[in-house]
Amino acid sequence: MVTRCCSFRFDPGGFVHATMNQGATFEESDARDAVAASWQVAGERRAPVLVDMRGMRAESRAAREYFTSEETASKVSAVALLVGSPVSKMIGNLFLRLGAHRIPTRLFTDDASARRWIGEQTP
Repeated sequence: MVTRCCSFRFDPGGFVHATMNQGATFEESDARDAVAASWQVAGERRAPVLVDMRGMRAESRAAREYFTSEETASKVSAVALLVGSPVSKMIGNLFLRLGAHRIPTRLFTDDASARRWIGEQTP
């Protein structure tokens, strides 16, 4: 499944794998679309999500707030954020520090570590 900013697939490991487009800028509507897409890809069940945000350029405050909302927590059980570029690291760290997280959320710079951790979060 593809949204304006991201593509989604269900990983055989039991989690949703979301890959943000290069240069993606997330607004609240994009965040809502991403959560809805994750829910659909997971078969309309609460599942963990590995978010490859290495190509992300920006995220609005409203998007960040939606990603940490009760509505999101009702559809997503955990989030692994995979960062790489200085911009994605800054956005990821900002997200972790400023959000009131209702679900387990961790930041990774290594794909294998992110996959291992998110696999441990799979019900």
